[in-house]
Amino acid sequence: MQALVCSSREKGVMAVSSLEEARSKLADPATLVWMDFNGALTDADASLLQSLFGFHDLALEDATRPGNGDIHRQRPKVEDYDDYFFLVMQALTAHRDDKTLSLTQNEIDLFVGANYVVSVHRGESGEIKKVWNDAQRRPGLMACGSDRLCYHLLDAVVDNYIDLVDDVEDLLDDLEDAVIDAKAGRDAVRDIFTFKRQMIGFRKGASPLREAVNEMTSREFPHIHEETLPYLRDVYDHLVRLSDMLDTYRDILTGALDVHLSAVSNSLNLVMKRLTVVATIFMPLTFITGFWGMNFEGFLPLQSRTWFWGSNAVMVLLTVGMVIYLSYSWLRKWM
Repeated sequence: MQALVCSSREKGVMAVSSLEEARSKLADPATLVWMDFNGALTDADASLLQSLFGFHDLALEDATRPGNGDIHRQRPKVEDYDDYFFLVMQALTAHRDDKTLSLTQNEIDLFVGANYVVSVHRGESGEIKKVWNDAQRRPGLMACGSDRLCYHLLDAVVDNYIDLVDDVEDLLDDLEDAVIDAKAGRDAVRDIFTFKRQMIGFRKGASPLREAVNEMTSREFPHIHEETLPYLRDVYDHLVRLSDMLDTYRDILTGALDVHLSAVSNSLNLVMKRLTVVATIFMPLTFITGFWGMNFEGFLPLQSRTWFWGSNAVMVLLTVGMVIYLSYSWLRKWM
């Protein structure tokens, strides 16, 4: 556990290392205390926080869950408990390969009260670290109250969403170029479905957060002041724009898959056309050789060399004639 304490803009921010020391600072209502827990809350931490702040059992249960996998991961939400509100966010981290984008979700839980903010996250969080360092450099960030500190944390998460869009667009352009080629094969289709699954995870983390922020701006939350509402509305606008972009990317991926399947189908049609031309040329030849190749008894022309060479000449003439005819028909069609 680590904590920051800000009593005023002039006095600056002080870091404390124990929960007991942070608790002693809460007696002054003008002091803002930010407690940060790296990792799921232990039973001892949960009991201490419940006795100190009176957190609800259900909120503490959400914060103490390990958060591994879709079953344990919480959906972004906000819950009002009168004395405080509980906010759940999903921070995203991207790992870019040549043709894939892997997204890792890190749940951030916030308890926001009158003069305190308690943050819980699983593992290192770039968003928490950024705001933590900013708060130490700029005391005014915490001097504006707990709701403004909550906004900065929320804004850091959403700004990271927007930064991920650049990687998404670059990878999407590469996929579009790859799927146009009919020879792309199964790898292109697999990359599309993998990327589409990542976009579903992206949307599952961003879209519910939009609903939570909208609820924070439209409802009466005791610890969100009027001065903070414009900042939260700005975050909501970013989330709305992000949601529209994710819908567009989903449509582009679906269209790219359709384009690839059409290219494969067109390539197959060209192959079938070539095979049909070859089969058409050999059809009369097969009939001649098959018919006269039967074992006729007493049919003297079959024993004649003239008949043999004459039939060969007829087959050659038929082949040349059909090739010329089909070539002329093809040229006339495309001229």
